[in-house]
Amino acid sequence: MLLENSFYKILHKEVDGLSGRFTIAILPDCNVYEGHFPNDPVCPGVCNIETIKECAMLLTGKELRIKSIKQCRLTAIATPSVCPEVTVTVTATPAADNTYTVLASIKDDAQTYMEYKGIMEYPN
Repeated sequence: MLLENSFYKILHKEVDGLSGRFTIAILPDCNVYEGHFPNDPVCPGVCNIETIKECAMLLTGKELRIKSIKQCRLTAIATPSVCPEVTVTVTATPAADNTYTVLASIKDDAQTYMEYKGIMEYPN
């Protein structure tokens, strides 16, 4: 499920090879907030991980899937009202057997919301 233009919208991107910085707007009208949580929306961690994956796909030009998550730290609560715009920083390093090691973070000027390290793979 792609979340671009439903959960978030890319406002600006800076790409240098397999590294990139994506400034995104978190869209408060996304239907995910109907269950997480009504009248007090909180960005679900799984949606943040999917956002990182989609940014990694833009960098690599490949349809990626998560093979393993080595580390995922939710360091602050992200909400559309507290952080309507954030920066997603992603680096994808080619590894063995059609995989990339992906390092990423989601943050704004005030704080970091998520730190991520994992392996993403693509089909042959």
